[in-house]
Amino acid sequence: MQSGKTAQKPQATQRVKQQAEGERKIIRISDTDIDGSTEIKNALRIITGISFSYANAIIKVLGINGNTKLQDISAGDMDKLKDIMKNPHKNGIPGWMYNWRKDENTGLDTHLIGNDLKSKHNLHIQEIKTSRSYRGYRHSFNYKMRGQRVKSRGANFKGRIGNTIGVTKKTIVQQPAAKQ
Repeated sequence: MQSGKTAQKPQATQRVKQQAEGERKIIRISDTDIDGSTEIKNALRIITGISFSYANAIIKVLGINGNTKLQDISAGDMDKLKDIMKNPHKNGIPGWMYNWRKDENTGLDTHLIGNDLKSKHNLHIQEIKTSRSYRGYRHSFNYKMRGQRVKSRGANFKGRIGNTIGVTKKTIVQQPAAKQ
């Protein structure tokens, strides 16, 4: 009986080794869980703040093929990828690709990703609302603010408020045929 138990142990340890070495199912990059089986060019675009062109620029700086799976990248390339995303200006990505141009505090172009971009965007909208400018007023009431049509297209982003006023269709009643 003991020989049967010892025969099962190597199989179990082989499975654990295969899972540890080979397949990383979910990879976390900048507070985003990404499936490891996706191609790197598509996986980077899942992260908030990285567009198609910015993902291609990162791939060119890394010097890897965009069709490789994210789980197939070595640990050194993964560290280099995270460094490029944190410091794009040091790694040769041009400034016109950044998503936050001329910051109010520093005056420099920066590229924000993930939760940093979301929080900075929300803070910027809050500042506009508190300034009580025309744009801030329209932000606070969820109105369209960039010159879109509002007369017949709805008063706010959620669409027309209230019931529709206009033509109603009458039901047609057929009259019985006249007797001859």
